[in-house]
Amino acid sequence: MSLPEIAGHELHDLIGGGCVGAVYRASSTAGQACAVKVFSSMAINRKGLGQTLRQIQAMPPHRGVLPILGFEVDRSPYFCATPLIGLAVKDEQGRKIWQAPSLEAQCGRATPDQAWNYIYEIADALAWMHKHGIGHGNLKPSNILLTNDPEGTIRLTDLGQGWVGGIHHLELNDHFMHLAPEQCEQPEVFFAGQGLTCDVYSFGVLSYRLLTGQFPRAPQAWAQELAHRQQQNAKGLGYSINNMALLQAVRTQPRITWPSAAASKWDERRRGIIERALETDPAKRWKDMREITREFEVLESDYLLEDAREKIEIEKRRQAKKVALLQTIGTGLTVALALAIIYGFITLVRARSAEGSITTNLASHKVEIDQREGKISSLTAELKGSQEAKKIADTNLQNAQSMVDQLITQLLQLPTESNLQVAFSKQQLDEATAFIQATLPALEKAPALAPERARAYGNLGMIAVKQRNTEVAAMNLGKARTELQALITSQSTSPHANLFHQWLGRYSLLLANMKSSRGEGDAAMDLLKEATANLDPGVQANPKDRNARWEAARAWFDYGVRSRKQSDMTQSADALARVSAALDPKAIGGPLLPEESFLLARGNLERGLAQRDSGKLEEAVTTLVASVEEMANLVAGSSPRNQEQAIVLAEAYTELGDIVGRHFSAKEATDAHFEAIKVLLELLRLDPDWPEANYLLARNYGEVAGLERDAGNNPEAVRKKQDAIQIMGEVVANDPGNPRYHYHKAKLRGELAELMGDLGKAKDALPIAKESITAMEALLKTVGPTMTAERKEWEVQLALLYGILGQTSETAKQKELARTSFKTAETQWAKLSELDKSNEVIQQGLSWTRNRLLKLK
Repeated sequence: MSLPEIAGHELHDLIGGGCVGAVYRASSTAGQACAVKVFSSMAINRKGLGQTLRQIQAMPPHRGVLPILGFEVDRSPYFCATPLIGLAVKDEQGRKIWQAPSLEAQCGRATPDQAWNYIYEIADALAWMHKHGIGHGNLKPSNILLTNDPEGTIRLTDLGQGWVGGIHHLELNDHFMHLAPEQCEQPEVFFAGQGLTCDVYSFGVLSYRLLTGQFPRAPQAWAQELAHRQQQNAKGLGYSINNMALLQAVRTQPRITWPSAAASKWDERRRGIIERALETDPAKRWKDMREITREFEVLESDYLLEDAREKIEIEKRRQAKKVALLQTIGTGLTVALALAIIYGFITLVRARSAEGSITTNLASHKVEIDQREGKISSLTAELKGSQEAKKIADTNLQNAQSMVDQLITQLLQLPTESNLQVAFSKQQLDEATAFIQATLPALEKAPALAPERARAYGNLGMIAVKQRNTEVAAMNLGKARTELQALITSQSTSPHANLFHQWLGRYSLLLANMKSSRGEGDAAMDLLKEATANLDPGVQANPKDRNARWEAARAWFDYGVRSRKQSDMTQSADALARVSAALDPKAIGGPLLPEESFLLARGNLERGLAQRDSGKLEEAVTTLVASVEEMANLVAGSSPRNQEQAIVLAEAYTELGDIVGRHFSAKEATDAHFEAIKVLLELLRLDPDWPEANYLLARNYGEVAGLERDAGNNPEAVRKKQDAIQIMGEVVANDPGNPRYHYHKAKLRGELAELMGDLGKAKDALPIAKESITAMEALLKTVGPTMTAERKEWEVQLALLYGILGQTSETAKQKELARTSFKTAETQWAKLSELDKSNEVIQQGLSWTRNRLLKLK
């Protein structure tokens, strides 16, 4: 097997590998032996990994962190070069293999002293990294190599890898068992400012394993998963570890237990440090490894101080015994003074010398005690400073409201691909909903917490939008808007006023989308005006805020779409120009993200539709084809597939097929509709109950039926139209309050009646045509008399349905019904003609209907 070609390095042989990539023994062009890890592009966050590796290179070196000799994450092949650790050995078959000892073999096997030495070294290396703002993210025994260096045996490696967010695919083994629960659930938090506290939890797991050989939480669940995987593998079946089951097992075991009692009070205190590192709540955990190393230093100082005091007491007792003995001797010498005056004098001199030694020793020990007390005072002052800093950080946290919104937004925009991922995403959303609802009662009782209450309502509304629960979404977003409007009025000079405007704009945009999907165009336009008016100040206040630019661009895009549908082409063009300005790479300061490029492609699609509405058909088709191709490339390049972009792509194919089918090639129109159907079937495989996907699928089946009819294949056209009606009927049943769905169902049934009349089944078609008219008239009664763009479209469809009923009645030889139907259609067309004399469709409908009436007379 050929080895990869890495610039500046010569690869010799494969020496290891894992879920992120393969490791090769190599040498640089300068002849230095090194290890080169070649990454799988799907298993790394290239941006985050590149930032971590650059920080390690810029950081002053530390003996416990493996240096980075070179790396490449911008162009494939992606790699990282480090010094080579280990040695070549032979296995049982005599084959040459590379052996790099790691801490994995020491878990549960090292003596307690060895284990604590490893723990102290790891803590020191991580504290150095955390001091320079660098998180590891992938801390586990197999990623800590062992050397024979007498100054420090451990080397941290494989930084910035693993479950850190922004990766597309990662086959995990025991990785989840070492991660903080918040990193398991939302891996993006690692590069979003919480990487250091995630490392603290992983350090706790690693320390516990070194001391006991077991995981601190859920060891039985881990053993069961391993046994199940072995059973499946023995049957020849692949099986991936159920990481969600492991995470649930960890969550259900909040307390840490040890297999044996602590050997001393010092051991008990050290265990307490590890237990706090293992807190599942990040707020209760050490914030970074520097706090842990300081705690270890205080513990060791206490230990040395107490040891010194014990030695002093022992020396005092020994000297006291010696003095007592000398006193006894002195008493005896007094009795025998006459016999031993010289001996007594010598003994007295020795006693005084011994007392001098005691005094000297006591003074020395006092100096040592004073030094220990000084160090303790210094550490106490430092701890007090840390506590004051924590209070300041807690205060600042109250002002960082937008970070919570950003995390919720990332969760809501999480793309999904497999059914398991869909279920996992739904579970996360349900858990988030339950958490927010649990906090609402307290927020609703406290008037001063209006900002937090508005944010809670807004987050509940956004989650409901993701869950497609429109009723709950509208209710909560409405509450959030009411709270924010009051806040903006009462706190216009607040430092958070700009944030309130941004939230109000975001929630207004979501409500506008919901109104638009129900055919309530005027209400949607009012909300879009409010959205743009509130989102634009955020961009003006901070032009470098990419999220503010993205939300403003989305609002202006929807404003442009709605303006086009209301035939205001000038306003539509102005709004779409604002989208391009908001997403200008020069203003943003970097290349566009895929979702930003996708929105610009949608803007081009809207320009094509505007060209169509202006009668520039050839220009429209050219613009639409280019934009659809760009959107398709962006969707195909996203993995896992982004469902929201995919359904927009399907809608674009639908619009393209409609234009091409009406004015150009039926074959190309059919191809466009089948591209849309292919995308929609894949989306419905992931989420069968998605109303909008089913609605678009019914529309495309209906359009394909029309193309089949034009090609003379009427039986196939009837089948396709019936499929479309069945799907649309299910959509209406699931969302009976959506007038847009009712409109398309009535339209499809009228088209089916027309098809059946063409096939000679006019009598069977008559009831269907009548039902479609009844449904359309009932729908028009539910809206106001104002001639909105949607009402105009429905009025035109009603005139068409009466025309179909007249034609079908005439075929069925019911001339009186045909005459009545054509007369009603004529009245309807005439009313519309008075309102819009330049509309070609209306004028053609009026002319056709009058011609049919003349023929009947």
